[in-house]
Amino acid sequence: MFITIPDFLTEQELQHLRAYTERVQFTDGTATADDMPDEHKRNLQHVPQGEDLRAVTQLISNGVGRSRAVQDGALIKRMMPPMISKYTEGMEYKSHLDTPFMQHKGPLRADLSMTLFLSDPESYDGGALVLETEFGDHEVKLPAGGAVFYSTRLYHHVSPVTRGERFAVVTWMQSHIGDPAKRKVVGQLWRAYDDMVEAKGETSDEAKRLMHAVIELTRMWAES
Repeated sequence: MFITIPDFLTEQELQHLRAYTERVQFTDGTATADDMPDEHKRNLQHVPQGEDLRAVTQLISNGVGRSRAVQDGALIKRMMPPMISKYTEGMEYKSHLDTPFMQHKGPLRADLSMTLFLSDPESYDGGALVLETEFGDHEVKLPAGGAVFYSTRLYHHVSPVTRGERFAVVTWMQSHIGDPAKRKVVGQLWRAYDDMVEAKGETSDEAKRLMHAVIELTRMWAES
């Protein structure tokens, strides 16, 4: 499961984040690589703090609030503090799974990962996020300001950067519905509801029945 939103950020929000990356210091990304060999993860990272953290988190929340696809398909409950990653020539992150539990004001179950691209794709070669699905590898290299949300159950990697620099914001989220199959059903039903409203109006009997069904399923499957 993955959701791509090419225009997740506004141009003003994108420029704000880019300006922020130019004034902060990055550290070795192996510090958060757990027990991986050093050569498995080769990148740089920066974790915002204080007011900067609140500002970056708010920009992500703004993007979520504008995206019906994310709201319906992800059903975000909690989010880890976002981190900014930087890849220069020769850097990569080999195939891996994200850890299922993280610590942020108590345990957070990582159901979804997010990568928010900050660099223009023409400014660097390589550096694609590759999602290793059961149907084959799927390369994601979105325009600057675009984001992809994907299941943490997917193996994934960042291909080696061979030219330029790649900046991105990454974070992990817990969904109100932990089961990815159930979460997918709810997302599909919301999309079907949107189609029904467009075709027959939100006050039609068909739309009202569909709305009732999707809300009841969400109530049944959502976690307190």
